[in-house]
Amino acid sequence: MSRGPAPSLETPSLADVRDRGQECFGKHPCHWQIKIAIAFLKRDRDIVCIAGTGMGKTMTFWLPLLFQPSGIQIVVTPLNQLGQQNVNSLRKAGIQSVAINAETATWENFRAIEDLKYRAVIVSPEQLMKPGGEFEKLLIKPEFTSRIIGFVFDEAHCITSWGDFRPEYKELQRLRYILPCQVPFMIASATLTPETLTEVKKRLHMRSENLLTIHMSTDRPNIQLGIRKIKYTLSTYADLGFLIPLGWKEGDPLPLKFLIFFDNIQEAIAAAKFLQSRLPAHLRHKIKWFNSDMTTEFKEEEVEALVSGDTMGFCTTESFRLGMDVSNIRLVLQWRATCSLSTIWQRWGRAVRDRSLQGTAILFAEREYFDDVRQEKQRRKEAKKRKAGNSQAQAPAASAKRRRIDSMPSEATSAPPSSEGKTWNARKKRKVLDPAMDCLINANFRAGFQCRRKVFHIHFNNASSGEKPVTYADATVTASNSIACRQ
Repeated sequence: MSRGPAPSLETPSLADVRDRGQECFGKHPCHWQIKIAIAFLKRDRDIVCIAGTGMGKTMTFWLPLLFQPSGIQIVVTPLNQLGQQNVNSLRKAGIQSVAINAETATWENFRAIEDLKYRAVIVSPEQLMKPGGEFEKLLIKPEFTSRIIGFVFDEAHCITSWGDFRPEYKELQRLRYILPCQVPFMIASATLTPETLTEVKKRLHMRSENLLTIHMSTDRPNIQLGIRKIKYTLSTYADLGFLIPLGWKEGDPLPLKFLIFFDNIQEAIAAAKFLQSRLPAHLRHKIKWFNSDMTTEFKEEEVEALVSGDTMGFCTTESFRLGMDVSNIRLVLQWRATCSLSTIWQRWGRAVRDRSLQGTAILFAEREYFDDVRQEKQRRKEAKKRKAGNSQAQAPAASAKRRRIDSMPSEATSAPPSSEGKTWNARKKRKVLDPAMDCLINANFRAGFQCRRKVFHIHFNNASSGEKPVTYADATVTASNSIACRQ
């Protein structure tokens, strides 16, 4: 079979990339996006791209294809939904692509890949690193690997954070020894801390001596940030009632399009049912839950319903977090402080990916995580101790008698009472609050912060981007869903 010449090493000018990008994708690439495209085409270095959610990292994956007609770009992505999303967007640009996951890893698809029918291949780590799998066979064929422009590891922070329960992420380190040395690797993420970046580069054996690093600020200035204490019993979800005011009916102003993130599928379902109960019966389908238990096809249909406006919002889990591109979600909430700072920033980044819009992101956190609540609890504890001390001083005889009783032998001294044991077990299992999340919750009142946005600025080392941090007022959302600022 004739496969044509291997990719050319000629590289275009900045102006050429800008013009072709506008022609094919309908957008002028930024200077940093063009630099990444040219680095891919030169094939002489690896690439690190850190940029905020919705800033256009994905465009950098595809720009090189416009200048290598016989080249292939391979993108490793953590979620099936992301793969299909990329296939759909590339189809609009006239670029043939395929997403390979457990459902699509067919003999026919792999033969089409080998025959160079696809310019972009989006693949899960499980399929890429499957022992004896079809991809492994492809990657040892020079006639195929000579066509590879580069390997992109999208949402690269997952390489470290998901490696324990998705072991194929750990196996990615073998790629450097399988592929020709000139194939560039690129890692892309909005949430790479300095420590995570170091670990990812080490695992992928990236060439630190010849590395292009693009570090844009991960800030999202068009998203106002807010933190709220959960007032009501957790299981009622009553704090979320402002999303659907009581008495709302068809014809009233529509609620803001929203996402609520949970770290538990059952909580997401229960919250969705609570919000549905506030709608007229014939409109309750407009609020859905969205999670990993659903099929890929079903999730695609539900995302389309959200995009079109037929669905008001989702109560979702991690399934909607990474890279999902719905441009006009105005409100993103995190229910409970049960995730990491990197995770909440990815989730909040689903808001208003259309930079011309303004959105709001709010964490509803448990009361016990707020400094003022902790301080009040400590004051009560100390007052109780003082009161107990005064009572003991007034009744020394009673105390002595109590001590004599306590010192008597007992058959039960080797174990605590059953109720005490239950309490101890509950405390032992209690999830510890992530220290960075603690800073976020209390930043407005702690020395050195006074702004919650600064917590993210420090955590993701945005100072390295050269961009100055921006301070904003805290965000608040009223029951009528209007967005305002609370100084």
